[in-house]
Amino acid sequence: MRLTFGVVLGGAFTFLLAISAPLQGGGLRAGAAKAVITPDVKAGKVYMAGFGNNRLATGVHDDLHVRCLALAANENTVAMCSVDLIGLFYDDVVRIREKVRTRAPETTHVIVAATHDHEGPDTMGLWGPTPLVSGIDERYLEWVDERIAATAAEAVRSLEPAHLTLGRDDHPLLAQLQDDSRPPYVKDPFLFTMHLVSALGKPIATLINWSDHPETLGGKNTEITSDYPHWLCRVVEEKLGGTAVFFDGSIGGLISTLGNQLALQDPETGKIAQDDTWKKAELFGEVLGELAARAARTGEQVEVDSLVVRKAVFFAPLENDRFRVGGATGIYSNRKPLYTDGKLDATVAEKEFPGYGKLKYFTGKDMQTEVNYLQLLSRGKVVAEIATVPGEIYPELVNGGMVRYPGADFPDAAFEPTLRARLKSKYQFVFGLGNDELGYIIPKAEWDDQPPWLKNKPERWYGEINSAGPEIAGAVMRALVGLIDGR
Repeated sequence: MRLTFGVVLGGAFTFLLAISAPLQGGGLRAGAAKAVITPDVKAGKVYMAGFGNNRLATGVHDDLHVRCLALAANENTVAMCSVDLIGLFYDDVVRIREKVRTRAPETTHVIVAATHDHEGPDTMGLWGPTPLVSGIDERYLEWVDERIAATAAEAVRSLEPAHLTLGRDDHPLLAQLQDDSRPPYVKDPFLFTMHLVSALGKPIATLINWSDHPETLGGKNTEITSDYPHWLCRVVEEKLGGTAVFFDGSIGGLISTLGNQLALQDPETGKIAQDDTWKKAELFGEVLGELAARAARTGEQVEVDSLVVRKAVFFAPLENDRFRVGGATGIYSNRKPLYTDGKLDATVAEKEFPGYGKLKYFTGKDMQTEVNYLQLLSRGKVVAEIATVPGEIYPELVNGGMVRYPGADFPDAAFEPTLRARLKSKYQFVFGLGNDELGYIIPKAEWDDQPPWLKNKPERWYGEINSAGPEIAGAVMRALVGLIDGR
């Protein structure tokens, strides 16, 4: 095993840890597990996440899950877990990793990514009874952390020799299933799959990676559901067996399941399924499940003999004072501390906020976060890659297509590097909300927090209010490129 430490400077500093397994010997092993993480809506108030404040759950339509896929080759064992939640902060992920190590010490790395479900419990604190009162149920969140760790360890303990089939699809329907409501209207329609079977041909798991907000039921729904991933995973499991594990991708720019761009015909009525309905969520998930199963069936079989894991922990600049107020008022339940010059900074100041009066806010400069880059290799050749992004990244940062607008706040800002142009293989998995949720990750040249608004729109575009700031894209992309390039 090779360990490399380095430092990358650029606004904030980065600690780089690269763990590379030797190329000779061994083979791929895989294991999977899933568990229910549905909150008990009868035991107390459950504030639902993703739209407005004070939306209380009244029932459960379908269970929420944590779904984990473990991969191992030589000295590296990675557990990758997807959770049907709006998001988890980095602090939770660190705690989950510690719990996994006590249960399965052979685990070398753990990835936890949220599907960004808008019909589950508030796990970030932003959607409580009022904007300044947390919606987090501390006991539930602690239980969820335990549940995720136990499921990850179960997946690791079930490892067995496995064969891998990689799938990639860019069927035109995939782009039609994404609504994009902000210029430059770039989407990320690519669907990627990993299908794993045991040496005896028994299905182990199918990993699906695609991009869209799970918010089909809208803000008036009060029943817990994982939204379209429920039907997506059910279809894949019925058709392929094993455990389906869905990872959402680049959903910034409000890549959404809602909107007039998405027209799915209900075969029972012949009419178009409407927004905010169970029928649209069901049809959406089933169509996507069929496409995912097709990609997995028709994919390319590869024999993986090595797994490379690279991890960068760094400090990302925070410029959104609304986020600072959230920390000072306790809505994050002490899960998002701030740092200055790499040290914890709990300094508090006070200032006037329009509509709220004088509020306390933390003055720390940075947030600690992380990006990961994984390579699956066959005889020294990179056959697949996984990149994690700690938030909702705009598709143009992944696929390219950034645009300069006269009304932007930084129209002459340099374009950040794009992710897929740097990746080296055909199979490029991008896990959004990977190990953290920093909000929208917006290209600086497209940042628009002050009038005039882009394309002369009469009111502001949605995005900046839920972003850490205009520098976050550069910090994240520099850290990722450093990992990809092996720096």
